[in-house]
Amino acid sequence: MDGAAKWTFMVYLAGNNNLSDAGDEDLREMRSIGSTPDVNVVVEFDNAGQDGTRRYRLARDGADEAEKEEMEQLPETDSGAPQTLADFLEWATTKYPAERYALVLWNHGGGWEPTEMDRVARSVRPVDYSAREAGERAATRMGRVLFRSTLETIFTLPSPRERAICSDDGSGHSLDTVELGKVLAEAVEKLGRPLDLLGMDACLMANLEVAYQVQPYVQYIVASEELEPNEGWPYDEVLRATTENPDMPTPELASHIVTAYVKSYVDRRYGSPVTQAALNPAHIQTVVEPLDRLAEVLAAAMPDASMELWSAQRRSARFFKNTLWDVADLCTELEQNSTNADARQAAADVRAALQPGPDRFILAEAHNGDAVARCGGVTIYLLPPLTDVSRYYADLEFAKNHRWLAMLEAYHAS
Repeated sequence: MDGAAKWTFMVYLAGNNNLSDAGDEDLREMRSIGSTPDVNVVVEFDNAGQDGTRRYRLARDGADEAEKEEMEQLPETDSGAPQTLADFLEWATTKYPAERYALVLWNHGGGWEPTEMDRVARSVRPVDYSAREAGERAATRMGRVLFRSTLETIFTLPSPRERAICSDDGSGHSLDTVELGKVLAEAVEKLGRPLDLLGMDACLMANLEVAYQVQPYVQYIVASEELEPNEGWPYDEVLRATTENPDMPTPELASHIVTAYVKSYVDRRYGSPVTQAALNPAHIQTVVEPLDRLAEVLAAAMPDASMELWSAQRRSARFFKNTLWDVADLCTELEQNSTNADARQAAADVRAALQPGPDRFILAEAHNGDAVARCGGVTIYLLPPLTDVSRYYADLEFAKNHRWLAMLEAYHAS
């Protein structure tokens, strides 16, 4: 590609929320490295002040005048709107062409504040709404969504009770995943090829359903199963590796981000668990095929299998309101304790498929903390008994094409 850089590293800082100060700190980290002739570091930052939205090609702090930072001022934008992200992608890839592209989504890691939710809710005029409801929803899984459109969809449900159910049952996750796939599909159609790296500096996104939804549009994914601390990625270490060796193969860079992320929290003696994984969606079938077999065996064995599955769930790592379970840990429990030989074998096959390594679905995985000690890098949607499956889960490509939804329905019916 004549005249193009080797990388354009695009960071979407959706910071018009309670993470605005953390966004400022991450900008400082990025500026400590800055752009080079081979690597464009471009950022869109919508912070919580009155400055509107700014787009940057970051320069290194103290760079000479020839490398002065480029900045464009935009009017105030809605960083939770999918179209705002799509516009940033088009701007960055058009103005800063490169041989490879990385997109990092930095978004609402600390959750939507009640005041933000209240503004969204009032815009769609929910039935029987009170401002107290925004605070209630902010404390649920709904508080972690990426996109404003997800909040709008749930707030348009016809009663507070239905909105409460959808807030807790993972539908925010489902809706956001569908929306993210749409944005990436549009970007890839305009670009003419998949993005090389999708990083999600946000919570709970190292998830099988997410990886399946975006697989046509990205080569590699880096994300966390666990909630992320507000400090997020160590951007100085990530960009140092990229700028010092811009010819580094993409899987090597993805693996470096995983290692650098967890090390940064070990070094600062962070007290809560952290996880990070690099995924290769090109190999996702190696996982979902044995997972289909496991789902079929479990569904056929219901209701007898329900107690064994619930027992395995209770002993496995789970995340945020018990809606996402670590796949490897769950399968380890089933392999060791199920009385069904077919279920034991299928669980063993899934666990084997999740072993990390080159040319595997889990390219690299790291974690720190007792609560995540047995995590394998990726979660799946699974609810405790006596709860309803999200009305939106069936919209996901994974649910449409594979057997997990049928197993969930059999499990919860039993």
